[in-house]
Amino acid sequence: MTRDAVNALTQAGAQKLQLSRSAPGRFFARAAMAGAFIFVGTLLSTLCAAWFYDTSLPVARLLAAVTFSAALTLIVLLGGELFTGCTLVMGVSLYEGKAGAGGTLRVWALAWVGNFAGILVLCLLLAGSGASGDLLGAYLAILVPGKLSPPWYLLLLRGVLCNFLVCIAVFAGFRLKSETAKAIVVFLVVTTFVLTGLEHSIANMAYFSLCALLVPGADIAAMGWNLLWVTLGNLLGGAALLGLPLWYAAEPEKSAL
Repeated sequence: MTRDAVNALTQAGAQKLQLSRSAPGRFFARAAMAGAFIFVGTLLSTLCAAWFYDTSLPVARLLAAVTFSAALTLIVLLGGELFTGCTLVMGVSLYEGKAGAGGTLRVWALAWVGNFAGILVLCLLLAGSGASGDLLGAYLAILVPGKLSPPWYLLLLRGVLCNFLVCIAVFAGFRLKSETAKAIVVFLVVTTFVLTGLEHSIANMAYFSLCALLVPGADIAAMGWNLLWVTLGNLLGGAALLGLPLWYAAEPEKSAL
């Protein structure tokens, strides 16, 4: 971690902060687009797993992990305001004194709600279309209860570790120049967190929204409980577990003489 890297993150944080103040609707739209990209990756991952779940569970899990990397790849390469990535950027900006607590919380809240809005719209459209509804519903009826069963502290820890990995990919987006290199890092870290069974709050929004729409009797309250603790864990993973040591490890800014 160098001073240049800190400056790149804080510059991005300042831009997010300014946009959230001057044009919150535009910021919200960018967050909704990031949510749409997460929906695409989640849909692809879920379909691949559903096709192979009955015949080969290892193949299903591997395909689900590999294909979900499409979501973050789209965001890193095409843009969008993803809540989990904002935790790193705004966390470092907060430590550096370039953003206040109120502004940081506003960016996080707008990103989270915008991500959810983008996901929900596409989930409603997919459910309304009837495309692959039976296949998705059958698999989500197996997948989602497993996400809802762990106690809160396990959800918290899985959220922390998940966003530690995700924000490594986000940080790579600032440090690497080659789009191919960025895509490779995203592929590696996203595949790792999905195979490990860690929890990503925005991906869970997509799983839970589809489940609520396609599976009768879905437990909405348990889904909200999961999102609460996973969101908090993601925030800590990006802002504290990765962001704080990255910021602290950088050389201090030279004072003007």
